Amino acid sequence: MRNIKKILSVVVMGLSSVVAVAQVDSSIEGGYLVESQELGYKPYPYGFIQVQGGMSTTFTDVSCWKLLSPTFSIAVGDMFSPVVGARIHVNGWKSKGGFDKYYKKDTNNEERSYGTKVLKYDYNYINTNIDLMVNIFNIFTKKVHRPFDLYLIGGVGLNYAWHNKDFERITSQYVVESDISNAWGQNQTPRHSLLSHNLRLGLLADVNIAKHWSVGAEVDFNSLDDRFNSKYTNSDDWMMTGQLSITYKFGHKPAPKPTPVAVTATPVYQTTNQTEVASATAPKPVVVEEPVKETIFYAIRESDVNEEILLDKVVAWCKKYPNKTIGISGYADAGTGNAKLNANYAKQRADKVASYLLEKGVPASQMNVNSYGDTVQPFANDNDKNRCVIIEGK
Repeated sequence: MRNIKKILSVVVMGLSSVVAVAQVDSSIEGGYLVESQELGYKPYPYGFIQVQGGMSTTFTDVSCWKLLSPTFSIAVGDMFSPVVGARIHVNGWKSKGGFDKYYKKDTNNEERSYGTKVLKYDYNYINTNIDLMVNIFNIFTKKVHRPFDLYLIGGVGLNYAWHNKDFERITSQYVVESDISNAWGQNQTPRHSLLSHNLRLGLLADVNIAKHWSVGAEVDFNSLDDRFNSKYTNSDDWMMTGQLSITYKFGHKPAPKPTPVAVTATPVYQTTNQTEVASATAPKPVVVEEPVKETIFYAIRESDVNEEILLDKVVAWCKKYPNKTIGISGYADAGTGNAKLNANYAKQRADKVASYLLEKGVPASQMNVNSYGDTVQPFANDNDKNRCVIIEGK
């Protein structure tokens, strides 16, 4: 009974932590937007189907190594956020119990020693659980997509056990532990199945091998009814399962698109007065026009304006030659990222340069803004220099 209370208290604490964890999720949200753009999809939330297989054993008066049995699981669930998820988990197959102290009955009902070999009996079981899953790593870090994840598992459910005829066969042929009777029965009434609780704590180590697939290993400790192994011990029966898993993930959402930089044209007001008319008829001085060309370079994933001195030179040129148009061309290097991501970066770089010039008084009508992603590499021999914006006016 004390074990049940301990497990229940841990599970309740885990469920109550969902609200607190959700607050952590909100701070993580901003951190993985960049990761989403690099991946081309949002790593969370997602649904999943999970299949597992391995071994189980129970802890009784017989060595747990002698009671190893095959087990199998299937689960469906959802990771609601980078930290919190849940699943419906069904596990079962075979379990074993045994006796290491017994005597064989002979025809004269005399008892004699029959050695030290463990008498084992098989029975079937199935566990159905609702499990809470907490990604431990994502509680403490802002980088939510990594090759390896570690989940804390806590759940509650029901256990159904049946088909323990081997137990009755052994007790009919041997004197075992003071001729113990089948604990599944009630009031000495034979009974061949048992429905009880199942409380679970465990850890799942998971390795992401692709967008939709991961493989892992899970170890769970399950607290079951005292009668689970057909014997009374005055405490809960404990089962440990160790399983390998393969998980298929689905339902990923597309990555958010970068917020476009709005370039608003400054309205041009035309006025006519006598001075302008006079100046229009006067002979115009010959102006020697000088071209301008400036290049701004960027680090990986950067698009903010970082060369104000160079841009101020462009502003001065535009004001000196108001009838001339400047070309603003954004680029990204082909050596990193992917075509879609690079197209976004090239456009952001060109748009932010245009916005800076606009704020400095260069009218939108004087700018010709283009971006080429990684389809054009102006610096063919130096990959890193292709993260740039080239501004040119003639």
